[in-house]
Amino acid sequence: MELEEIKEKIAKEANLTREEVDKKIEDKILELSGLVSAEGAAYIVAKEEGLNLLEKRDRGLKIKNVIPKMRSVEVVGKVIDISDVREFDKGDKKGKLKSITIGDETGQIRVVFWNDKVILTENLKEGDVIRIKRGYTKANSFGIPEIHMGTGSSIEAENKDIKLGETKEVKTFSIGERKKLKEIKEGDFIETRAAIVSILENEFYTCPNCNSKLEEINGNYVCKDHGKVEPNKNLIIKGYLDDGFATLKFVAFRELAEKIKSENLIGKDKIFIGRIKKNEYFGDMELILNKIDNVDIDKEIQMLK
Repeated sequence: MELEEIKEKIAKEANLTREEVDKKIEDKILELSGLVSAEGAAYIVAKEEGLNLLEKRDRGLKIKNVIPKMRSVEVVGKVIDISDVREFDKGDKKGKLKSITIGDETGQIRVVFWNDKVILTENLKEGDVIRIKRGYTKANSFGIPEIHMGTGSSIEAENKDIKLGETKEVKTFSIGERKKLKEIKEGDFIETRAAIVSILENEFYTCPNCNSKLEEINGNYVCKDHGKVEPNKNLIIKGYLDDGFATLKFVAFRELAEKIKSENLIGKDKIFIGRIKKNEYFGDMELILNKIDNVDIDKEIQMLK
């Protein structure tokens, strides 16, 4: 279904004007920090308006859109590489882990299985197409996003083929690479020295059990899997950075958003680290923040030499 057709259907069946539908879609894209296309946001709006347009919609993220600190991640990919099981013993902490690399047409990513989750990989082989469900993401020591399998995570076989992107190497980033905001391009993982010049706060509510976004019904917050729950409140801050050469939109979630708010970072000289994404609705670039550091003067002097 084309985007315009979806908008018309929402407007007609939800008794909204086209302007109201456009505004809801725009707000949804901002809420999700551009992680969905305009079409994807329209399907979500339709669902929130009680329409059933999402029933046959694939809810999985494309790999290029996976960023650190996401919850309940769902991704479909082809298995490219499977590691051996590795056991570890750190004194009072023992366990085992195994990882696989999966890819789709947009990129590749490492998926990590801990302890009892290692059994999920027993029958996997290279070339299998699988769906990762309810994973969570974190950045590795190089700042690269990885999917980790937690208590409620699972995998399912997918009866489909996926054509991988051109590269067969997992994309890596230099965490020490410094870029001016005018030099950035889509997909960069950068660090930049800049200051926040404006912010806009927003909140969203998630289920305490599975971290899925909640629907508000008659003053109650309802999870599609766990029913009525006491919600977790999550902060999102969007705003602009200025490094003296250019400005750039940024988005910060949860702990980083709280840090910006509690430490009142507007106007303060800081090091901002994160991934550059293109907002599919507006077409402009934005920085999805992964970390905020203080400026190390000694390091800055060394960089000038």
